[in-house]
Amino acid sequence: MDYQEFTYSTLQGLPLMATFYPSTHSEGSRTILYIHGGGLVWGSRKDLPADYIDLFHKAGYNFLTFDYPLAPETTLPEIVASIKQGIQWFHKVATSELNLSSSDFHLFGRSAGAYLAFLVCKDQTLPQPKSLISFYGYEAINASFYSKPSHYYLRFPKVSVELKNAIIGNKPLASGAIEERYGIYMYARQSGHWLDMVLPAILQATKYSLTDTDLLSLPPTFLAQSTTDEDVPYEIGESLAKKIPINQFVSVENEPHDFDKNPKNPKALAVYHQLIQWLTSHEIKKDSN
Repeated sequence: MDYQEFTYSTLQGLPLMATFYPSTHSEGSRTILYIHGGGLVWGSRKDLPADYIDLFHKAGYNFLTFDYPLAPETTLPEIVASIKQGIQWFHKVATSELNLSSSDFHLFGRSAGAYLAFLVCKDQTLPQPKSLISFYGYEAINASFYSKPSHYYLRFPKVSVELKNAIIGNKPLASGAIEERYGIYMYARQSGHWLDMVLPAILQATKYSLTDTDLLSLPPTFLAQSTTDEDVPYEIGESLAKKIPINQFVSVENEPHDFDKNPKNPKALAVYHQLIQWLTSHEIKKDSN
């Protein structure tokens, strides 16, 4: 799969990269911007299986993925700022450096990446996506599921403060393997201290959450979540579907949080096909207006 890599910003000497996967089936006006998940503490811009990118390509969508600095080495205000810089960078270079015919984009995030996508849409001073795609995401960090110990994660061996501290580095990083970083997230969910690690001042939680009024102003939104999500309560997806004016909510039965981890899973493939059909229908509506 052909791709190009760019540095869209830097943070304390750390390059923040974007990877662009152009579609040979596109006229250059359709682009998906992707933000990876990982609880804000692990993950990589290259975490989406190539099978899914290929599906987007065949439907005529270019695909661009972003780095962002990970917590807790970097806190949420700087993480959000980097995503905003990435959006602004794309809007600036879409036609000049990426050779696209339009800077229009659809914003796609999974889990914590979907949360960051929601925050981007809250800022109306930024270029806004034509649609928002949230896979098992959430719109607020002041929700109780993150501020209280998780019954699910308490089933596993307890991660000590000492182990958590040993994993955390002393400089920003933009990619971290789950095998190396998961202990940080496990500690946060077992203790209920996730918010303490990502936000320097808890009183800022409202600033980094969407209200019901904010949800009313979102672009058309595609939501997908498993009914047995062990990480983000399924009720959050149901609530978003009731509050976002134009949306499609797809329930996936009896799968884990990241139901699309395996691209060979028929349930996951079905959701991606539904997503592409939904995107295409909105493109047709836009072109006919």
